[in-house]
Amino acid sequence: MIEHALVADAKIRWQKPNTVAQQQNGAIVQSVSAASTMRYIGSNQQQRRGLFRRPARVYQMPLNSPIPHNWLDYIPGRTAYVAQGTDVLTGFMSGCLIARGTYQGGMRVFHMGTVENQVVNNQVKTTFRAALPNDATGFYPADAWSVAERAATNKATDIIALVTSAGGFFSILLCHDGVGEYFVGGIKKVPPIHRPALLARLA
Repeated sequence: MIEHALVADAKIRWQKPNTVAQQQNGAIVQSVSAASTMRYIGSNQQQRRGLFRRPARVYQMPLNSPIPHNWLDYIPGRTAYVAQGTDVLTGFMSGCLIARGTYQGGMRVFHMGTVENQVVNNQVKTTFRAALPNDATGFYPADAWSVAERAATNKATDIIALVTSAGGFFSILLCHDGVGEYFVGGIKKVPPIHRPALLARLA
């Protein structure tokens, strides 16, 4: 489970797959992008304040080791899904729901692609609500981090979501640290939202 690798202060080299552009009609579609290689390149040693008042524990793994994962696209105006054979990453996150449940005969992870258009968002929510798996759980990764926590890193930040193969939900704060490089500002395990509450939030 890669949550043990993506701990606070771990440095990675990674190029996020591009956002996929398709018709914004609320449809539920399969993710299309392959995962790009994410490598562990050490630990961030600079002294910081705020989030980092104590030395961070960094998972010990060989330099340049790949961090294995599946990638789940963000497709604006649609809900993308990917089969969960291993840990799944998706992002960057701003306010979308990430969910997990049985769909079309297997366990899937979903990224509900809301946009800044209420008409489109209503289509996305209505379609996904109607198809919501009976065993669905979900979370909102962006809600895990406050503005103050992000500002305390003194870096430009983005959030990615991790859904582990065991069904755990994690929100990971990435701090930009040069072209194609990041250090992990923090990782939080997020309690799941269960189906009745998801139905209410999608209404």
